[in-house]
Amino acid sequence: MTRFLLGVYFAIAVAFLVMPLVLLVPISLTDSQFLEFPPRQVSLRWYREFFVDQSWVAATMLSFKVGIGATAVALVVGTLASVAIVRGSFPGRRLLHALLVAPLIIPTVILALALFIVFLRWKWVDNVPALIFAHAVCALPYVVLIVSSALRSFDTTLERAARVLGASPVRAFFSVTLPYLGPSMFASSLLAFFASFDELIITLFVSGGLQTLPVRIWTDLMLRLDPTVAAAATMLIVVSVVGMAVAEYFRQRNVRRYGG
Repeated sequence: MTRFLLGVYFAIAVAFLVMPLVLLVPISLTDSQFLEFPPRQVSLRWYREFFVDQSWVAATMLSFKVGIGATAVALVVGTLASVAIVRGSFPGRRLLHALLVAPLIIPTVILALALFIVFLRWKWVDNVPALIFAHAVCALPYVVLIVSSALRSFDTTLERAARVLGASPVRAFFSVTLPYLGPSMFASSLLAFFASFDELIITLFVSGGLQTLPVRIWTDLMLRLDPTVAAAATMLIVVSVVGMAVAEYFRQRNVRRYGG
């Protein structure tokens, strides 16, 4: 009986969280000038408006640019840090791991305020590299957690066998270890990208006058409310869900394939 009640509670909680996202789809398909549910006439008008309006397109392109840059930085730094954490034996190794995954634990507004203060002192606010760096800080924990987990499950005898056959440590890593880490790196890069692509609070603090897609949606919600916002949010949700599903698929496939 307890198990049944827990299942019902879980279903209600999930429905409560998912229902607003489900209702957003028909709202985005309205032909009216205003948000309405249910739509009296179904139309793709606001999706067309999204791609015609250059401000929406520019915000989307900036989100892609920042997301790709942040993912590249997080992937390189996170992979190297994971190797150091798992393979290294230096003092402070656990502290380094805690610092790298801290952005998942620290409230986002505190992290955003800290980055804003630092960037303001460096006079590094209101430019794309600063935004990429800030988003990379948020994306880094995903890479560290997934890649370090894969490294712990890696059979090091394979790398030692390559060393015995004459490969240098660097060549053994790139020839044996890195291909094993490939699926995990791909999965973590997808998660890192969407963590950057969906980020709002940190962007509001450090972007200055730059507008990513989440900021553009936020601005429209504050100043003017039309169904273009619903269309943009729907596309953002769909792309995020697909990306997360693909990342999880590759992570699970890597686990099944190598027994991690």
